[in-house]
Amino acid sequence: MTDDRSGPQAMDSEPMYALEDCDSLPVTGGVLLVAKATGARVTVMQEVAMALQHCAPFRTLDGHARHLVAVFPQLGGNVEDALRVLRHVQDAGLLLPAADICQRVNGPVDANAELDRTVVCIITCDRPAAVERLLESLLRGARLARHKKLYLIDDSREAAHCAANEEAVQRFNLLSPTGMSYIGPVQQQALLGFVIERLPQREEAIRFLLDRSQWQGLASYGRARTLALLLTVGERCIVMDDDVLCAAYRLPQQHGEVTFGNGQREADFFRDTQDWQQQVSPLETDPLAGHGSCLGLNLSAALGALGCETLTPGHLADGNAIWYRDIHAASPVLITQSGSLGDPGTATNGWLPNLQPVSLQRMLRRPGGLFQALSQRHNWLGQPQPTFTKRGSMSQLTGLDNRHVLPPYFPVLRGEDQLFGTMTDILYPDSLSLEYNWSVPHLPLEERRGNGAGDATVPRGGLSLLEGFLSGARCADAGPGVTTRMERLACRLDELAELSTSGLQAQFRTALLRAQALHLQTLGDRLRDSASLDADWQSYLQDNQQACIQAMQEVPGLARLPGVPRGLDEEAIAAGIRSRAAGFGAALRAWQDLRSVSATAAMELFG
Repeated sequence: MTDDRSGPQAMDSEPMYALEDCDSLPVTGGVLLVAKATGARVTVMQEVAMALQHCAPFRTLDGHARHLVAVFPQLGGNVEDALRVLRHVQDAGLLLPAADICQRVNGPVDANAELDRTVVCIITCDRPAAVERLLESLLRGARLARHKKLYLIDDSREAAHCAANEEAVQRFNLLSPTGMSYIGPVQQQALLGFVIERLPQREEAIRFLLDRSQWQGLASYGRARTLALLLTVGERCIVMDDDVLCAAYRLPQQHGEVTFGNGQREADFFRDTQDWQQQVSPLETDPLAGHGSCLGLNLSAALGALGCETLTPGHLADGNAIWYRDIHAASPVLITQSGSLGDPGTATNGWLPNLQPVSLQRMLRRPGGLFQALSQRHNWLGQPQPTFTKRGSMSQLTGLDNRHVLPPYFPVLRGEDQLFGTMTDILYPDSLSLEYNWSVPHLPLEERRGNGAGDATVPRGGLSLLEGFLSGARCADAGPGVTTRMERLACRLDELAELSTSGLQAQFRTALLRAQALHLQTLGDRLRDSASLDADWQSYLQDNQQACIQAMQEVPGLARLPGVPRGLDEEAIAAGIRSRAAGFGAALRAWQDLRSVSATAAMELFG
């Protein structure tokens, strides 16, 4: 398979620009756009202001003009008219040159301190056979002596599974040059008691994050990840899901040229495991060492490690100016990710409409086309080249620079990883996440099949709405420190916890409508991009479009939130939301104290 695109350096012959982050103020005769960072301003007609919202990614002026006439049929395909408006906005100082960012990133910076060895945490829940397979994979594929410590964090509910996992760790330690500590229910209870004894005034907040008995009947994905953070305070940490293998692969379309992306991954589609195994190339890279190679470096050093000595405007092509405006040579790489081969790790196949045309073309030219993609769960999800983004999302193998005060994860519900990525970006607005251009196998032992009819894609809410609400705590200025920023997040949660039921309902409706409107726009973009593609795909998009339009006409109550038990009235649901918001806010205020105590606990309890 060949690569479907040219590299970013192909776009370096012309300057690239993106619209500054602006406030829009209605004035007589149109809209006054004011750049938040510089104060530059220009008055334009309302329809021009709307069109300029599509100019946030870095493109050449001609590229912006051609994009605008493709999106807005009312422009009549007149590229010259669009260029004339763009030059007017450029002359007013509202278009940020990509070269300005490159100059800052390529500037002098203090050398990185030598990186210490990493600590590896495996998180598991009731899958002892997967744990056994992963431990065997680690012994074969990882240079374990390079790591300070290994942990297995066991969130299993079944006592027999806990016993099997602990025995597997004991057998592993007979062969591994670096010891692994088993952190099961007994050890977790010991840790909980240790920190509560030393922070009795924080007991309620600590229990919110760590006490499994508070979350009976709920999948506590985030709780296990928070335990990983507390066991590795002051270290570079690599977190592994239990159903991956310690091996790295690269697809033919992947290459080594660095880019700054929008966070969207690409995808490919396969009949089964044997199909993708025949099309990927195994790498000699130990994926754990691969993650550690850039985790914790500053941007300048990370670019050098990836073979990019000088950042050019082409590297920023299609990157969002709002995201990358303030990066610099010393921006820290706090999160590393890698792609996955096999099961995509998503609950449904509703992610397909978010794919860009290059991935859709791969999907539709595969045997079976759309139906095969909807029915099967044999995919590649990842980046075709090393990609910097502003926030982390979902990765079955994740690096975390826990030498910084990273936030805790929300203890339960899906979407905890995206929420963590957003909170990290709020705490460290100049930080970056890096996704490598290679993948690890993600192979759940239980059979997982897709839905050939296609799952609904209409947003219904969940932690993604909390993520959007907390974004209101963002402060782009570099002045406030992490303690102040953490307090801003906690205050935002306090606000949510004190809203009336009608206020919560209004917040939910507004946030959900915003998410649905954005999704409707995405569906429209995919339909426009797919005009010459498969008729079944167009029909699938149109069906979801109609479902989204219908959902936007409804007035949803809090009972429509995912995971809400049936039979609860709005007051009871609102009370639960307020309680969780207050609990998470208190947890954020206790977090730095909890980190300090946990560093001692990990040493004293687990060596």
